[in-house]
Formats: sequence, C-alpha cells, structure tokens
Amino acid sequence: MKHLIHFRALPLLAVPWLIGTGNAAGQNVSVLSGTVQGRDAFGKREPVPFAFVAAMGQAASTSADQLGHFKLEAPLSFPLRLVASAVGYANDTLFLEQPSTGITLTLPEVIELRATEVIERQAGTRMDLRATQGNERITAKELKRAACCDVSESFESNATVDVSYSDAVSGAKRISMLGLDGRYVQMGMENIPFVRGLSSAYGFTLVPGPWIREINVSKGIGTAVNGPNAMTGQIDLCLQDPYEAPPLFTNLYANNQGRTELNVNTGQHWGKAGANLLMVQGSMNQRDMDDNGDGFRDQPLTRRFNIMDRWLQQKGRRTTQLIARYVTDARDGGHTDAHRPGEGPAGRHYTVHVANEMADVLAKNGWILRDSTKSIGILASFRNHTLSSNYGDRTYEGAQLSGYGSVVYQQLIGARGDQMKVGAAFQYDAYHERFIDSTFARTERMPGLFAEYTRSREKLTIVAGLRADHNSVFGTAVSPRLHAKYAISPLTALRLSAGHAFRTALPFVENAGVLASSRNIVVEGPLGMERSWNFGISLLHKWKWLGRKWELGIDAYRSEFTQQVVADLDRSPRTMAIYMLHGPSFANSVLADVQVELSSTLRAKASYRWYDVRATYDGVLRERPFTPRHRGLVDLAYESRNERWRFDIFTNLFGTSRLPRTAANPKEYRLPERAPAYATLNAQVTWALGALEVYIGGENLTSATQHRQILAPEDPFGPYFDASMIWGPTQGAMVYGGFRHTLKRKDPKP
Repeated sequence: MKHLIHFRALPLLAVPWLIGTGNAAGQNVSVLSGTVQGRDAFGKREPVPFAFVAAMGQAASTSADQLGHFKLEAPLSFPLRLVASAVGYANDTLFLEQPSTGITLTLPEVIELRATEVIERQAGTRMDLRATQGNERITAKELKRAACCDVSESFESNATVDVSYSDAVSGAKRISMLGLDGRYVQMGMENIPFVRGLSSAYGFTLVPGPWIREINVSKGIGTAVNGPNAMTGQIDLCLQDPYEAPPLFTNLYANNQGRTELNVNTGQHWGKAGANLLMVQGSMNQRDMDDNGDGFRDQPLTRRFNIMDRWLQQKGRRTTQLIARYVTDARDGGHTDAHRPGEGPAGRHYTVHVANEMADVLAKNGWILRDSTKSIGILASFRNHTLSSNYGDRTYEGAQLSGYGSVVYQQLIGARGDQMKVGAAFQYDAYHERFIDSTFARTERMPGLFAEYTRSREKLTIVAGLRADHNSVFGTAVSPRLHAKYAISPLTALRLSAGHAFRTALPFVENAGVLASSRNIVVEGPLGMERSWNFGISLLHKWKWLGRKWELGIDAYRSEFTQQVVADLDRSPRTMAIYMLHGPSFANSVLADVQVELSSTLRAKASYRWYDVRATYDGVLRERPFTPRHRGLVDLAYESRNERWRFDIFTNLFGTSRLPRTAANPKEYRLPERAPAYATLNAQVTWALGALEVYIGGENLTSATQHRQILAPEDPFGPYFDASMIWGPTQGAMVYGGFRHTLKRKDPKP
C-alpha cells in the first residue's frame, strides 16, 4: 500500500527542499526525512530553521537544521501522524502509512493575539537572514503606509531605492539604486523581465500599487538564472494572488492638486479551472496648476486607463499562470492654458505631449516531477509598445516589439540538499525610433545559456552561476556570478557577492528629460553594449536589547564599468553629447539601516546612505550630476492594539549634489555648481473598521521645492531654455485622502 502525503498548492517553480535518504526496508529502524517550510499570509514559502518534528504518541522526535531539513531515524509504528511546529507558525500534521523520504511539512505563519495584547506584529519591510542575497521584502502592509497609487511611489519609506522627477514638464519619475540610474536595475514582474526598453522612462509609473502583493528588492549583482541585466540589483513585482484575492476590492484616491484615481480588483474561483483576478485602474489629473508662476504647468494633465487579467491554476504538481495587460497613458504639459504669450517667436505656446500605449502577455508553467527533488519551469512574455511625444518643436517616436522565453530545470543533489539549475533563454527586441528628422532601427536576437549551483552546509551557502549570451548586434557576453552567505550565528549573517552584467542602451528614451530643453543632442561614434562588474558585502544582525527587538543592516557595494554609454551634459549647457566611455566610471555605495520595535504598537527605522559616483566626461573624471552624496531616512510607524488606527510619518534627507556646468550661459541663465540640501516630510493616518479603510495624508509637507525649475522659461524656443535640470521636488505640499473597501469571500478556497 502506498503512503499518503497531502499536497498543497505550490507556487510556480517552487521546489521543495527535500533530502532523499534511501528506502528503510529491511532495517529495524524506520527513516523519515524531508523539509519543514513556512508559508506567509501571501502564500510565499521559505524553509523554517530548527523546527521541531515528532511522531505523535511515539517516543521519536528531531529538530530541523538551519535550512529546514530534518531526518528522523527511530523505531516507529505505522500508520502514524507526523507533526511539525515552530515559534511564530501554526502546526502541520501529516498522516503516513509507511516510511517515506521527500516529505514536505508546511507551517502557516501566524500573528499571535492574547487578550487583545499583540505578541508579534509583522513589519511591512523585512530583511531576510536566510536569503543568500541582500534582500528586502516590501509587503502589502508597507505599500498601504502611503497612498501608493503607482509602484514608483512605493519607495518613499525605503532606504535602498531612490525616486526623483526627470524633468519639470512631463511628470516622469526615475528610480535609482546604489547611486546609479534605474536602467541598471533589472525590473521584473513575477520573475519575468518587465520594465525595459521604451518603458524604462515610465514603466513603474504605469503599474498601480493596489495590483502588488509584495516587492522583492535584491541589491548587487543578480543571479545567473534571473537574467543578464541586473547590474546594481533587481526589483521584482509580485502580483496579487487570484486564490487569495477578495471578490471585490475598491480603492478611491484624490488629492488637492487635482489627481483622482480609482482601482477595482475582482477575484473569482473557477473550481478545477483555477482562479482569476481582474484589475482595472483609471487615473486623471485635469488641474492646470502653476504655483511658482513661471507660466508652465507644475504637473502635466494626465489620463490613464490600465487593465490586467491574471489567471492562475494550481493542480497537483503543475502550476500555470497567464497574465494579460493593456495600458494607455497620455500626458500634456508645458505652458498653462492661462499663459498669455507675448509678441514674436518667444511668445508661442510651448506644449509637451507624451502618449504611451502598451500591451503585454506573460505566461508561466511549472512542473514538479515524479522525483519531487526535480522541476521544470517555462516562462514567456510578449510586448507591443508605442511611444509618441513632442516637446515644443521636437518630436520623438518609438515602437518596440519584444518577445522573451526561458526554460529552467532544477534539482537537488546529494544528501545535503545542494541545488543545480540549468536552462536556456531567448530575447527578441525590435526597436524603431524617430527623433526630429532622424530615424533609427535596430533588431536584437539574443539566445543564452545559464547554469547555477547552490552548495549549502551548516553555516555556509555558496551560489555560483555562469551565463553566456550572444547578441546579434553587439556580440557575445559571458557573465560569471558568485554569492555567498555565512551564518555567524542564527541571528547574524554575512554576505558577499561579485559578478559581471551587461545591457544594451536606448539613449534617447533613457534621457528623455533632456528633450525638454534646447540642447543639441549629438551622438558621437558607434554605441556599444554597457558592461560592468559589481562587488558587494553586507552584514545583517538581529538582537534583543532593553526588552526590544533590533535589526541592523550594513552593506557596501561598488559598480565599475568597463563599457558605458555616457550622456554628457557638461561639455556645453546647449549640448548633450552621447558617446562611449573613455576612462573610469564607478559607483560606491554604503548603507546603514537600523530598525527597532519600540513597543508592541510602535516601530522606528533610521537609515543613512553615502554615495561616491563618478564618470569620465571628455577625459575628466567628474562627480555624476544630480546624485547627493549623503541621504537619510527617519521612519515611525504606529498601529493601535485593536488595529483600527495607523499613523505613519517619515522624513527623507538629501545632501548637496553637483549640477551640470552652465558657466558658458549668460549670467541670468546660470546655475550654481551644487544644489542645496533639503528634506521632505510625509505622513498618513489610516482608520480601519472591518472591510473599510479610510486614509488621509500628505506628501512633502515641508514644501521643499526647487524654486528655479526651468532656465529661460520666458523663451522656451530660444537657445537657453532647459527644463531638465531637476535636483529636487517640483511641487509643494500635497494633501490627499481616500478609502479602501474589501468585500470578504464567504466560500473557502477550493
């Protein structure tokens, strides 16, 4: 008779960390072995170290190791019930009719309440001791601490990712990480490359926050399996789970600057056919606002429609997922409607119009094989994106047609649970760009192979990987990757990483903010692939002091370019020169982050970041512009004992930064060599009662703004006009409010 093991729904590409120990037949001692894993509220599974495993009613028990592996060798009577338990998790019990290996016990994560006293309250951002890389998990709880209308607004309370405006007229936001622009970060959705190509300027702005379950941020070089482009890190968006989604979720938002937004998510269970989640967003801003009186809109008028459908089926050992999205986004900036032009050419209306239309399809299929230590995953995506824009008399149009596919095979090796992953990938990109009267077209085909081996021992885990990709335009690139983690103690981990990564550039769209100026754009010589090495070290320590829980994270990273496409704004204030790097270019980053649970209702976080980012411009090594050397964050979060009230407040501090040289301009159109330091303050109050949450808050409550945002605003068609020299906030204090309503599901999950 076969033994009976229950199976729970498994996430795509998840492989149980199992240890096979052979058949116990013919022995007096029975053998049970496998893994204990935890499952959080969002369905994510991770090994549970040092869990207790016992046979109920029998004198046989053991403890799992640091990776959740256990082995129970004892005289046992069958059938029996095997139970696993760990602090912070609910127990799991498994009925077995005979000895077995390859067992998986899954413990749901719980928050324990006793007489209305909170014993354990999960933080919205978690630093993981068990991960080999320096990872941060930004959960849905953290996303709710601010209005978070789109993903680009999700990092205000995060010390790793920085967000700023790219210019003063289009409303586009850019992110940076480890001191470098977001184009050097691999940004994905459900572990599939997502924000890339033409969407690099607006991609995260076009993903609504209520669609996201959590955001995984990995610092430093990425793994070989996840792709070749993670030069400074990886940001992966995890969507809301159709199985866990409520039948109806509504989020309505409005602010005093004229922006209104509505998000509606609806989830359905289809029995054996799986589950479906439809997510719709509509956003509009039609207020013609000019608080600084320069005649230009402080923010563009916007109209956006966004719809995504996610279908997920988990059946036995197979998981299938299909995602389809369509978005259209239009922005109109430039002169306000009330602006009255004067006489002559300088009196013409200056208009900015940017329109994005994008359709995406993503598909994932994963199988756990009969030997449950092995699995296969297939990932694919398709994109059709058109971008049209005009900045005064300048026009830029782009079209992107992309396809991506990869196959990953993984298995556990040996009795200690080492893991091997091998696979192949193919990326297809066809770009067609037109800038003023020049046309550029490029088609890239890039097949690649990769392999990765994970060796885990008692305290040391090493992940070594290698990629080889051949780009049809730029040639072959080989990318070695190495990650290591040493557990100094159960609550202290030291991590090291090193590796090579590469990417191909789209300099016009990646520097789209400069289009809002009169600068001549000059491309010098053929442009090649960008290549860099990244080296990192980090320490994470958790401890208890003065009756409080503390966490301290310190990391240091260095990115060093061997090839780079340089956008030089220093040669002349009336030119942007684009050319390949000739000389050194690097970015050094140090981050210290401390978090403390001051009480069961109050948490605090303080962070300090130091950057040294330099590149060679026309043979001179200069500090990279618009990058403050010093940044700080102070964050307080309060949640009442009955969880009805939440108060969140955080302050971001920015040091001085270098500005591109403008000494060649007439005196009235010059800027200082450095931008001043400034600070912003954000706060939010949330009241929750049952299915309803009402929130009110404010951003940049200190009203810290860059007063001179545009050079020569009175002559936007003249030689000195420049709206791209943005180093600080472009808008003053903003107050917002809204509500979230969740209709609970009555029927249990099938």
